[in-house]
Amino acid sequence: MSSQTGPMVEELAKDYANYLKLDLSSRTKNFLNMIEDVMMRLEEFQSIIEMVRSESSQCMEEHVPRLRDMQQEIVDLGKRMDALEHVIAMVNVNLTTLEAAVDNAEAELGISDSRLFGILNPLSFFKKTQEPVLPNRLPIYEPPTIYRTSDYFKSE
Repeated sequence: MSSQTGPMVEELAKDYANYLKLDLSSRTKNFLNMIEDVMMRLEEFQSIIEMVRSESSQCMEEHVPRLRDMQQEIVDLGKRMDALEHVIAMVNVNLTTLEAAVDNAEAELGISDSRLFGILNPLSFFKKTQEPVLPNRLPIYEPPTIYRTSDYFKSE
């Protein structure tokens, strides 16, 4: 080699050596930070999963047996609600019968204002049409059937 090419080769070798030099500490630092962040998120996720598991096991151990114990009470409550619906239906029938009787009585007495029964029956506000009242017809008095709550509900 010539004397002039020697320094040039050395300079060229130094330039290419800079390409091969790696700063591994800065690059590994970024990777380590990312790995630590992912690990932290995984630990948070794991703790959330454990909380959900403990809550579900508490539900299975405490609440489900309580609901099973209350099953008969819920069935009894359903029966009482059905009986109450039946009583309400009977009251509605009786109220409708009473309304017809009051309308006939008002017609017999010549009273055209039916505010009295409207006060007694709050559901008459929702009534769409009035039934025609026959003024010449005298109804035959029939005593009303009296319902007792003991017929529908057990005394406790």
